[in-house]
Amino acid sequence: MQVIKRDGRVVNFNKERIIKAITMAMAQTTGGVDIDLANKITNAVERQLEDKNQASVYEIQDLVEKRLMASSRKEVAQSYITYRYNRDVARKSKTKDMFLDIIGAKANDIIRENANMNADTPAGMMMKFASETTKPFVDDFLLSPDIREAFQKGYIHIHDKDYYPTKSLTCIQHPLNKILENGFRAGHGSSRPAKRIETASIIGCISMETIQNEMHGGQAIPAFDYYLAPYVKKTFIEEIKKLENTFGKNFSFLYNYQPNDYIKEKLDGLEGEKRIIQIAINNTVDRVHQSMEAFIHNMNTIHSRGGNQVVFSSINYGTDTSAEGRCVIREMLTSTYEGVGNSETAIFPIQIWKKKRGLNYLPQDRNYDLYKYSCMVAAKRFFPNFINLDASFNKNDKWKENDPNRYYYECATMGCRTRVFENRHGEKTSIGRGNLSFTTLNLPRLGIESAYEAQEKLGLSFEIGINSTENMSKQYNETVKKIFFNKLEHYARLSAKQLYERYKFQCTAIAKQFPLLMAGMWQDSENLKPNDIVEPVLKHGTLSIGFIRFSRMLDSSYRKTSW
Repeated sequence: MQVIKRDGRVVNFNKERIIKAITMAMAQTTGGVDIDLANKITNAVERQLEDKNQASVYEIQDLVEKRLMASSRKEVAQSYITYRYNRDVARKSKTKDMFLDIIGAKANDIIRENANMNADTPAGMMMKFASETTKPFVDDFLLSPDIREAFQKGYIHIHDKDYYPTKSLTCIQHPLNKILENGFRAGHGSSRPAKRIETASIIGCISMETIQNEMHGGQAIPAFDYYLAPYVKKTFIEEIKKLENTFGKNFSFLYNYQPNDYIKEKLDGLEGEKRIIQIAINNTVDRVHQSMEAFIHNMNTIHSRGGNQVVFSSINYGTDTSAEGRCVIREMLTSTYEGVGNSETAIFPIQIWKKKRGLNYLPQDRNYDLYKYSCMVAAKRFFPNFINLDASFNKNDKWKENDPNRYYYECATMGCRTRVFENRHGEKTSIGRGNLSFTTLNLPRLGIESAYEAQEKLGLSFEIGINSTENMSKQYNETVKKIFFNKLEHYARLSAKQLYERYKFQCTAIAKQFPLLMAGMWQDSENLKPNDIVEPVLKHGTLSIGFIRFSRMLDSSYRKTSW
């Protein structure tokens, strides 16, 4: 027979648990413990349930109470009822204390789990309530017993476990050009295609904000400069048209004018066509700068997930050598250098400079001046970070310098260090792809346990590191390494198993659960219908095992050993 516990879990019937509860109740009475009577009542309850496949904990407890009341030890029945009540209170007390800490905004250094999350706000508190009540459900119903044990003992950490039941994915590199060119629908309204730089900037923010609500990780734009460059040109043409209205003249012949660069200059001494072009360039640069300022401001103030988090956003740029792309890069760097508000360093978007020989790394490269500028900005504002596209593992054989869409074959990363590039099931690219879930190995715990187990195995004391002979120290080190790597192998495989089980669970989601993500933003998702499961397209994602490491101990007492 199986027993349905209070939290819904189903376990095998164990009569010893009934005997224990009865004897503990007896111990609280003057008559003392009567083990024969406890066994007699337990056996009677078991016989009464023998025709059932399942029984609830509450049903069993009611039967025990009735049998006690019918026995010669009626006072035990009252003690049992009191014991049962106190156990229920104790179970609820743990949840109560946790909720009171959230309500009182206590332990903020603990409950603020992410840099972009504020658990003090009402919406943040609601998310924390949901998070803390969801995690036990995951432990009880969605994790295999061996994985649950490894997590509870601290060998592995399952990230965003509270999002596990939602089947959400971790992150994605946005193919922003799709919605800039075609528009999109989010919530109760639709967005038309962008026509100017301000709109493109805002749509970039909205895209990341909207999909953040469909995922539990970060959002990134893999080619920020390439995606926004066309709207710099559209803005320039718009400025030319404004000047047509101002001067009452036709300047349509300047619509296709291609500046070598978008640099603000004084108008002194400029006349005719040159003056018109420079005015349009100056105004365009001002608008691009304001758009980049707005982008940074929005990424630090627009809330997602019910109002408690800003978007964990990243942007990649640096390799667009067009005048328009350079304008986007320059003004993003300038806005970052200036800071937000009272010259504060913005947390988001995390910016990544894509370094590439032939484009921006050597003095003769077109964007070398912007690369130097990026280093200056990084020295003051920490951003941008840098990724080396010349590294062998970041190269794609299809990348060609004269390809206007070469960004598709450039590796892009996220601020959380997620790198998605290789693809066993399709094109080698970062765009439209991301991580599905990730789990961390606790290497310090494995290392400390290995050290103690090695000492126990060799019959050594902890002073081995101080007073050991060279041979003994060598034997000890080899033993530690062997134990450690056996543990590492075991828990790495267990982590892989856990990630695959979560992946199979994620695959059961249907497309309409992710209305924007699975409407063409995730690779190949444009072919899905609303009620189709997402399994066919999740193959483009990745599963990640990370680790917490520990530093080599530098104390001279332990330098003989390879900690």
